Amino acid sequence: MEENLDHMHDSVQLEEELSALSSIYGNELSFLDDSGRNISFQLSPTASLCISLPDGYPSKASPIVTLVAPSLRGETRSQTDQEISSVVKEFTGQSMLYGLVEKARELTEACENGLEENTEENSIPKEGVSVEPGSHVPLPEIIHGIPFTERRSTFQAHLAVVHSVKEVQRVLQELKRNRKIAEATHNIMAYRICGQGDSWVSDCDDDGESQAGSRLLHLLNIMDVRNVVVVISRWFGGVLLGPERFKHITNAARNILTENAAIIAHKAW
Repeated sequence: MEENLDHMHDSVQLEEELSALSSIYGNELSFLDDSGRNISFQLSPTASLCISLPDGYPSKASPIVTLVAPSLRGETRSQTDQEISSVVKEFTGQSMLYGLVEKARELTEACENGLEENTEENSIPKEGVSVEPGSHVPLPEIIHGIPFTERRSTFQAHLAVVHSVKEVQRVLQELKRNRKIAEATHNIMAYRICGQGDSWVSDCDDDGESQAGSRLLHLLNIMDVRNVVVVISRWFGGVLLGPERFKHITNAARNILTENAAIIAHKAW
């Protein structure tokens, strides 16, 4: 009886996870057979990530992951595989596909860009260096929540511990480098930073979702979190949610703040 309940719970979780991923990745996600458990994500024009989901995922079994990237070889390939494997181990027992795909994308893009730079380094004359605004500011660690879908709209929270407005801008800049996040219908943002003495620096941005930013900042205030920026990405699926959308935005933010309370407490001071 208990095994049947676990199986049902896993099936529901997987269905919700795949629905959210389909909303985010669109045609970059493909199913390799009719089982719905063998999928492929296109990471770049030359790289893809194939994932097989055994029975028992996510509670008891981990996905089987294969990175298809002919340009990665030798030590670079070995290190990339190890880092992907570490993500699988870290999130064993949890839904992990979004984090897995984004980590694989990050690694392959970095490796492929490195290969391009090495190829072009000696052939292109350097007349000057253009520095992206804010790129000299160290990038705080960004934590991504698990995306979820409600009535065809997909929501995902992102969080970082920050100590200055420049770090907030650096986090937003980095998030927008991810094409899927940049193409979200709304990226609602709020931050709250403890200044000198008893002063506070805070701000918010609706990004077209009226009143959502102020509600998000209000949540940071009532939870009394400090030195944090939270961004909620929403991909609109065609069904109007009305005021219910604010509940989902708030819940996404509250969940990522609660789940990472220890990290915030450690880094925010």
